[in-house]
Amino acid sequence: MMFNSLDSEKAVIGGLLIEPCFDRVVSTRLTNEDFSNNRLGYIFTSMLEMFRKKKPIDIVTVRDYIDKDKLNKNLSIPVTFEDLALIAENSSGVENIETYSKHIRECRIKNAIEDLKKDIEYDNYQDTVSQIQNYELELEDKDESHVKAIVGKTVDYMQGLTTGGVGLPSGFKSLDALITGFRPETLTVLAGRPSMGKSTLALNIADAVSRTNNVLFYSLEMSQIQLMLKIASSHSNIHLSKITNNNMSDNESEVFYKAMAKVGNQNMTIVDKFGMSIHDITSKSRQINSENKLDMIVIDYLQIIKYDKGREISELGNITRELKYLSKELGIPVILLSQLNRAVEQRENKRPFMSDLRSSGEIEQDADCIIMVYRDEYYYPEESDDKGLAELIVTKNRMGELGFVKTQFLGQYSKFQDEEVNIYDK
Repeated sequence: MMFNSLDSEKAVIGGLLIEPCFDRVVSTRLTNEDFSNNRLGYIFTSMLEMFRKKKPIDIVTVRDYIDKDKLNKNLSIPVTFEDLALIAENSSGVENIETYSKHIRECRIKNAIEDLKKDIEYDNYQDTVSQIQNYELELEDKDESHVKAIVGKTVDYMQGLTTGGVGLPSGFKSLDALITGFRPETLTVLAGRPSMGKSTLALNIADAVSRTNNVLFYSLEMSQIQLMLKIASSHSNIHLSKITNNNMSDNESEVFYKAMAKVGNQNMTIVDKFGMSIHDITSKSRQINSENKLDMIVIDYLQIIKYDKGREISELGNITRELKYLSKELGIPVILLSQLNRAVEQRENKRPFMSDLRSSGEIEQDADCIIMVYRDEYYYPEESDDKGLAELIVTKNRMGELGFVKTQFLGQYSKFQDEEVNIYDK
């Protein structure tokens, strides 16, 4: 019995010609030797070389690269532009490229096992059995596992959690009591209307986590310096406007620079490149993680992530799905900020609901936890009973309870902080 992976091989090559996401393919340990079709394996090798040399990848550039390679001329049927165009044209994209890559490897391994079994009765019995066992161990690296193996994974997972059985602490005891921290392999969506303070809250969380863990923060709107000044304000309790206008007293300046020195010892990497696509973000994250193991990623924010290949707003769900995949692949929590629909402004009750999320169905499906930020004072500055307070409303929580907590909001210092009384029933 032979296992056929030709369709998967074409799907991988076609997907890479459309979107060269080699980081996702390489993560499955796919190599050219896994390809049953030599020409497709050769194309894969050529494209991988181009990727590592940081050359642009499309049908034309790959054709030109292959044309210059003498090996192409030695193939029984050389690779042509028409071949590449046909493969790309029939491609279904990259959404399932990891699945196709794994299938190619599995077919190669299963075929190798079948070949060995044919020879097992003749010679080198022990060596052949050993090779088969090694191949079978490779096949065990898959999604499904016997409950015995899952128990071991679960024990390791629990031992990796912080004291108290929670994930990475947010810096807010009230919030952690409700959501049990930010757990590995989870996607948390932090949502709110403009001016609610969600960017400040995300920065506060990243700041708190980075004191003991490695955090990657994507700021697609504010610059690195703007973020650093906000962090300095929250650490020093100096009014942000004084810092940004350099209007501090001598004593405040001393406190400010001490705060900056303290922040400089934390483990946070800030990327402030505008116009990043989801492919840019996932590729950059994998690169940084390979150099220095990450513990958390924060992305500010969903609606200004660039759509790959001219995708429309309906593709927001693809972005959240990719980030969910990324959290599982790296084994860390990912926090994604998101705007809410303008419909909130048209209602008498301004508190947000799940349906206020743009592409709410897709986001709700992918997110493990959804936290809405609401400040009553913003809408009702005179009448509100919650002046100086913010509500963090947990509308979805796979690993804990729903409800909300109240925190103090100190906008002048770019920070949220716990109240004395923290948890409220929904």
